[in-house]
Amino acid sequence: MHEFNTETARILIIEDEPEVRESYKDMFALFGYEVEAVSNGREGLSLINKHDYDVVVTDLNMPEMDGLEVLRYIKKRKPFVEVIVITGFATLENAIQAMKVGAYDYFTKPVDIDHVHIVLSKCIQQIKAKKENEELRNLNEQLKSLNELKDKFITITNHELRTPITVLKGYIELLDFFLRDVNNSDVSDALDVATETMAELISIVEQMHDMSSFDYGKTVFSYSEIDIQQLLVMIYKEMKIFFDQRRLSFDIIMQGPPVVVSGDYKRVKRSLRELIQNALKFTPENGRVEIHYSVNESNNKCFIRVMDSGIGIPRAKQQLVFEPFYEIQDVMNHMTSKTAFMGGGIGLGLTLAKEVIESHQGALLLESEENKGSTFIVVLPFKFIMAEATSLTQ
Repeated sequence: MHEFNTETARILIIEDEPEVRESYKDMFALFGYEVEAVSNGREGLSLINKHDYDVVVTDLNMPEMDGLEVLRYIKKRKPFVEVIVITGFATLENAIQAMKVGAYDYFTKPVDIDHVHIVLSKCIQQIKAKKENEELRNLNEQLKSLNELKDKFITITNHELRTPITVLKGYIELLDFFLRDVNNSDVSDALDVATETMAELISIVEQMHDMSSFDYGKTVFSYSEIDIQQLLVMIYKEMKIFFDQRRLSFDIIMQGPPVVVSGDYKRVKRSLRELIQNALKFTPENGRVEIHYSVNESNNKCFIRVMDSGIGIPRAKQQLVFEPFYEIQDVMNHMTSKTAFMGGGIGLGLTLAKEVIESHQGALLLESEENKGSTFIVVLPFKFIMAEATSLTQ
């Protein structure tokens, strides 16, 4: 099928009467279409086999080969070509038969120029819509194939990495055991680097495993009662040193009573930590990051806002940050780090955080303005309010 353009749609006229044929050519050309015309069905089919047309307008009553035969041939060999038939008032039954065979519409002689214009315009728009739908279907098939490849990549890579990483971890722990009493700072430093690097690899494999589990609906949660205030304070204390190293202001603000959430402690903690770590990575030195905790007692929801004064996210890219493997900056400038400014990972942290929070009947929202900062908002339902607030000093 040739490239379709509404302005230059190609029309073939098949009409045995010379004067009528020429009048149709002039009329269709006046509408802006590219027009060719022949005097009988056999000539028309010869051209149809050699060239591409969008619409064929054919008289039904012609010598040698009538319009119904032309219609049947076209619908069998080139079904994407639309056919409009022309008939007289006395033979409308033929036009109705043509519609049953697959004609788009029909004109009656003598043709009305306004009616012809309307029918042709609608026909061309339908062709355009079909073409766009076909392109969308092809695109959807391509996207489906890419998603299947992505899922296979995650599953296979996760499976293939787990065994060698387990072996490496075991040997690093053995080396640490055997060399524990060796008084050599270089050896100790090397083991520390190897242990830290191994921990990063294990974290990556865990993320890939979690992503694969979510994709295939195999995630199993281990529910317990979580004191959200206490969890936030714990994360705050664990991460404070990294903010101090980067010379960033880091505060936690409690604006409501402590509540208990039913959830998977490990996964909820990892999700909240990911949001705070994301703020750390995308906030330049001397910036500010705040955790705001609040409660809406009327609908049993708690809100955790992770606010930063960082680089922000362009509006057009705000939903993309939750897509697997997406990275805001140019991947050519990718730098793997959990704490450095603009440091990156494999791009699964925010995806998994959203999956986990939504799996707990919650929501993860984003408000951001480029060069002014971002706020990630976690909304979680809670079971009940606790009696005493959690202290930052405990």
